[in-house]
Amino acid sequence: MKTKKVLTLCLTAGLVAGMLALPAEAKKKKPKPVASTLYLEGVSNFGEEDQTGTGTYLKLQNAAGSGEKSMGFFNGVASPNTKCAGNSLMPVFVGSVSGQIVGDMKISFNTLGTPGKAQVRVWPDVAGQACNDAYIEPAASVDVDLPAGKGLVEAVLEDVNFQAGSLMMVQVTPILGAPAYYSRVLYGTEDSKVEFSCIPASGKTCTP
Repeated sequence: MKTKKVLTLCLTAGLVAGMLALPAEAKKKKPKPVASTLYLEGVSNFGEEDQTGTGTYLKLQNAAGSGEKSMGFFNGVASPNTKCAGNSLMPVFVGSVSGQIVGDMKISFNTLGTPGKAQVRVWPDVAGQACNDAYIEPAASVDVDLPAGKGLVEAVLEDVNFQAGSLMMVQVTPILGAPAYYSRVLYGTEDSKVEFSCIPASGKTCTP
């Protein structure tokens, strides 16, 4: 009888201990966002050579670029087509990302040109041009001021939350209308980058 009572007490104590351990274990297994940085880069000194008529885009990569490069863009009354993801007339950067992107995202680059306004847009898993009826709304976007002459632009997209299966696209899109402007996005340097937090789909990082 005494042995049976002791056994019952042991089983009860083990059950209570197990129940207390469950929340701690569950909390431990919950994935945490990882700070990630991708740098804006291209192959040629001028992005127009990389994009125009080639069907390829500029790059998002892990390492800082090999030196300053640039690509121009402009605004008009009705052109270029802003209802277009992956528009080759605009600076478009594409790179590998796999995971849940959360929190604030900051995209930094210098521009050189006349003052104006642009919109920085981000899409997950868009690899090519999608315009007009095929246009896909970006997962996040923000309007930014373009400085006169040369200056740093820091586009902060607040509280983003989207899943990227394999890649991410960043596009600098002109805002149409007056006054007209012409500007060049400068990239390929340490201060041209995308900074974000991401919960990896697998492993310890969201980037290659």
